[in-house]
Amino acid sequence: MVFSDDYVAAVVPILVYWGYSGVHAALGHGHVMDKYRLNTKAEEDSRNTVSKRAVLVNVLMQHLMQLVAVTVLTPVIAGKGVGAAPASATSSYLTAARQIAVTIVLYDVYRYTWHRLAHRSRFLYRHLHSWHHRLVVPYAFGAKYGHPVEALIADTAGASLAILLSGMSSSPRATAVFLSLCNVKGIDNHCGLCLLPRRMQSLWNGAAYHGVHHLPRGVRYNFSDLFFVTWDRAFGTHLPYTVEERPGGGGLVIQPMRPKVAAKASAVVTPLN
Repeated sequence: MVFSDDYVAAVVPILVYWGYSGVHAALGHGHVMDKYRLNTKAEEDSRNTVSKRAVLVNVLMQHLMQLVAVTVLTPVIAGKGVGAAPASATSSYLTAARQIAVTIVLYDVYRYTWHRLAHRSRFLYRHLHSWHHRLVVPYAFGAKYGHPVEALIADTAGASLAILLSGMSSSPRATAVFLSLCNVKGIDNHCGLCLLPRRMQSLWNGAAYHGVHHLPRGVRYNFSDLFFVTWDRAFGTHLPYTVEERPGGGGLVIQPMRPKVAAKASAVVTPLN
């Protein structure tokens, strides 16, 4: 059976989301990853104010919206990007890689801007973004949990704009790779496992960095949402933290610094081994 490129762009990122979430769910049933765990399983149930069943239904609904949006928008915006190349040129791996990289940066800036606005505006936070923060203790398949209207603004509109500006709109397969990478990164940032090597934590987002944002003390900091933490550092919303051994063992715990202390310190994270 041969699938159209538009079908691939719509379906593959969703399959990647659930496949990668499934890997984390399988790892969570054992004790192999316990030493990297930022929260206990009991905390996922006791501290969150929304059930996993409700999260599951919400994310499935969002993926249905995404399926419809990508199916409709991919043919519409095809070939309309800034500086879009002919279809034959976009088949080049080098061209596709460049377009994906540019799209990632553009989308990351958009997500930071929207995320910060969603916290600064009482209206937006109360009516839209507060949904996502019902997950005080994030977990893998809850990465996309949130208000459907915010999903349209942050995900659909933001990704479409980035794809258009990067000139990637004429390449559905490159779009599928980009959306899949976004899903993987979103899951990594919400999975609750501190797996990112220390040397990458000053640039690359991860579960510990984003976990700070989900804590009550860090909710007004660390707005960088997907790939890079650069935007927080550039615009003064970076809150340093430490990751320490959980008292009594059995994992790790995030300790955000106080804002006054954070202004004089850089992020220091203990090695994972």
